[in-house]
Amino acid sequence: MEREGLIAFLLALVYLVTFGTLSVLRHESYHSSGFDLGLFDQVLWNTVHGRPFESTMSEALPVPHSLLGDHFSIALLVLAPFYYGFPHPETLLVGQSVALTLGAWPVFLLARLKLAPGFALVWVIVYFLFLPLTYINLDDFHEVSLAVAPLGFALYYLETRRTWPFLVCLLFTFLIKEEMPLVAVGFGAYVLLGKRDWKLGSGVIAAGLLSFFALISQVIPYFAEGRSYPYIAERYGAVGGSAAGILRTFVTDPARIIASVFQPKKILFLFGIFGPVAGLSWVSGWAALVLLPTLGYLLLSSYEPQFSFTSQYSAPLVPLVIGTAILALARAPIRFQPALATVMVVSSLAFSWAFGYMPYSRKFDAGQFRTDTRYAAFVPKLSVIAPDARVSAETGLTSHLSERRYVYDYQFEGVQDAEWVVLDYEESAFSLERFDRQVAAVEAMGYVGVAQGYGLALLRKS
Repeated sequence: MEREGLIAFLLALVYLVTFGTLSVLRHESYHSSGFDLGLFDQVLWNTVHGRPFESTMSEALPVPHSLLGDHFSIALLVLAPFYYGFPHPETLLVGQSVALTLGAWPVFLLARLKLAPGFALVWVIVYFLFLPLTYINLDDFHEVSLAVAPLGFALYYLETRRTWPFLVCLLFTFLIKEEMPLVAVGFGAYVLLGKRDWKLGSGVIAAGLLSFFALISQVIPYFAEGRSYPYIAERYGAVGGSAAGILRTFVTDPARIIASVFQPKKILFLFGIFGPVAGLSWVSGWAALVLLPTLGYLLLSSYEPQFSFTSQYSAPLVPLVIGTAILALARAPIRFQPALATVMVVSSLAFSWAFGYMPYSRKFDAGQFRTDTRYAAFVPKLSVIAPDARVSAETGLTSHLSERRYVYDYQFEGVQDAEWVVLDYEESAFSLERFDRQVAAVEAMGYVGVAQGYGLALLRKS
């Protein structure tokens, strides 16, 4: 047992060092972005400077406002002490890598609880190979990554019948993002029907639903100074456009729900999520209920990143799919478990090579971690920008200039009242002709060029 734990720890350490380093290299080579690394960097920078959760980029709203009026992400405060010590985007990137690495811990504990010795290591390997994990790790910073470990622990504590740790883990996720209470509803359904605990199950379901509706109808609009929560109407218009509308569509027009879910890209998403575990999650009995709310809000959406295993939105599924697959394996006859475990590893390796973002994967782009020479020559010229100056920048440069009270993402917010504008032709699809027109348009607003590079320009308000 101790040796198994040591090997699992070493696997986790290798993952952390590898992907923590890669995530930092991706940023420092100017491949990160304003949305979302620059956005969260500014929020944490403002927070440790006495302006909690203040942003000029979230919602593409270029005036100081609270991030909590966009997403309820109080849990970001767990990173604030570390950010205070090292106030740079790298803190967020390493913190995210640590959070995702910790997600292997409850996987290991659950497998060791349910399966014979040796199987826990198999599932740690499956976890680190799981398709969404490295994409999430190497795509800027997103607060929802903080939910992976606590959701995994919630499932583990539920299986050990430790009610209070289970509830604490679930409740912590409520502070990460506003849709997390919906994930808890799946846990409540499992407790109610699978564990036959009417009191706990119904309580978790009620708490999840009440918390979700309170957050989107009261809490977030309060911090948004009266603006309504926009994402349900924007992303679920095809199936009702509101919570009541979606329920009404389920009852009166289920064909529309089916048509919304069974689309080629959504089927590919499901293939990528459940293929690595050979679909075992669906034969985990009542435990499969924990998957349904998350799959529901992802598959009913018309916003494509929500049904892509390459985006952060799939983060809650990481511990749920792996955890339910472990429970499914535990239900299989013991004589079949070694063969099924072998299938898991082979399948995970195959999917990781074909569709994943490991260094050996077909889709891995080593260029994302190297600095283009045009940046190396141009970036030192940005030192003329004062620390308190207002800046509008784009693409990989925004997240390098976001430690200030006023920073705007040029692509979504334009120039605004920026004293400095930093342009990059990458945002113009690498078209120098479009880039030159963009520079001319900014100059026409009263800005003068101070420095330039190949497809790069720094302009100052004259």
